[in-house]
Amino acid sequence: MIRNDADAGSELDEALQDTQVFTDEYAFYDEDAARRRIARRIAAARTSRALTAPRASDATLALPAAARPGSPADRKHVLDAASNVRAARTLDTMARALVDSPSFTRIALDAEAWLHSQPSAPLYASLLHLSGRMEAAQFWFQYAAGAGSDTAARALYLLHLSRAEITTAHHWRNQHQGAGPDAREELPPLPSLDTVEDTLHASIIWASPPVSTTEITPTPPTEPLLRNLPAPIRHALDATAPEDHEEFGDIYPPTPRLASALARCARLDPAGLAAEAKPGARLAKRSKRQQPVNTHLESAQRALRVLEVIHRHPEGVSRTQIARETGLPQLYLAHAIEHLVRTQLATPIAPRVYAAGTSLKLAENGRSGGALLRETLAFLRDAVGAAVYVASYTDGEVSITQYADSPTAPAVHEWVDFREAAHASAVGKALLAQLHPDDRREHLDRHRMEAFTPHTITNPQVLFTELDTRPPGEPLLDLQEYALGTVCAAVPIPTGTEPECVALSLPTPDPHKLQQAARVLRNEAIAVLLALLVGGTTPTPPRETPAPYAVIHR
Repeated sequence: MIRNDADAGSELDEALQDTQVFTDEYAFYDEDAARRRIARRIAAARTSRALTAPRASDATLALPAAARPGSPADRKHVLDAASNVRAARTLDTMARALVDSPSFTRIALDAEAWLHSQPSAPLYASLLHLSGRMEAAQFWFQYAAGAGSDTAARALYLLHLSRAEITTAHHWRNQHQGAGPDAREELPPLPSLDTVEDTLHASIIWASPPVSTTEITPTPPTEPLLRNLPAPIRHALDATAPEDHEEFGDIYPPTPRLASALARCARLDPAGLAAEAKPGARLAKRSKRQQPVNTHLESAQRALRVLEVIHRHPEGVSRTQIARETGLPQLYLAHAIEHLVRTQLATPIAPRVYAAGTSLKLAENGRSGGALLRETLAFLRDAVGAAVYVASYTDGEVSITQYADSPTAPAVHEWVDFREAAHASAVGKALLAQLHPDDRREHLDRHRMEAFTPHTITNPQVLFTELDTRPPGEPLLDLQEYALGTVCAAVPIPTGTEPECVALSLPTPDPHKLQQAARVLRNEAIAVLLALLVGGTTPTPPRETPAPYAVIHR
């Protein structure tokens, strides 16, 4: 019986109606065990070939796969799975090196280079790769390689090798080896390709930790890499949308916002840059600081990421799971957990297992505003043996928002309004240090630099030099500049919204004691910053204090 196409189509439609997806059929399938079985079969096959093949020399067996005798058809099937993993990780490292290089960014954003030059396309492709847009990154790598970019050919070799597309990968490797240097004198150090295809001994394939399908997927995990990019670049990438091209499909074109963000984060000089990049360069020039970015904020942000994971697991979460969800290296993770445990935001409930601490539960119950910060300041007061303060620069003025003192650690007597004494107090110096030089001058124009003691600095240039030459992480000091017989120290703790600091005061001019207290203050500043970020900054209610203790006006 002869059936026509209509009958066949009808039967096919009926068959498709009865199809179903077995979503739970393989729920407990162990992929790693399967990979180990495959690896053992590969090892057995290689051992068998090695024992039965003519023994020309032992040196032949030791050669890398790409260098062994035989036809290309033989060679392209002998790469270990680990080669794909090495290629993916090498490409990640290479892309990050290009993005982090100010000199390479400078060439890419040059007025004569941006938007379609050899350096511009690999830089943009690297950003797309780090953001997980692999197909879009491949397009721009190919665009640059077609223009003769050695760097792009190198990237395409790694990209295809990570997908186990060996023939295509070797094509781009040959292109890389035959291409001329593209601005090589300005390239950052890039990872070597010499060992990417080295053959491993078979036992290494299933060693601990085993090579998993997650590690050799064509789209390697890139979230940690993207997370560590500067925020302006991340936001510019998130805002980039594809355009439909009739020949090439969806293409992500570089945007002026991204060019501006790259120039800003690389702190490039506007001269000679493309018009799209100049706004970011001007912004970086206006906000440039001579001292490094505050590391307390970075540490606090890492601790907050850990805290978010702990909060998602009310029954407790292991350190291994925290590391998996945050992507933090072990050393950073250990420091973050240490800070959270010490401030009672987290508590260990079993070896290497953590749950929410009492302070975090307090925050969850809506009572955290000032209570969490007050508890933290009380702990810090007892740790340094001195009155401690939190201050902010609000509406152009110095403001003490919280403090903790005691009969044995009295607060400083505010004989001159702190708003008039920023140049003479440690609190004021720590806040001024976080301002742009123009904003500092504007503040001093409103508040004259009066001499309160013989030690007070009254020269703006001398004050600015002290603020800008302070070693990273070192507190700013008031050595009897505000009041005779009183010394103070303050550490900047910017929360990202306005300048803030934590400070201490000692009613005795003992340099050794100030040095010890300032060291503790510096090490514990992250606890105060965490309290500010988690619990807010509700001011302490006014209270009356009998002499000789002072009332701090807020």
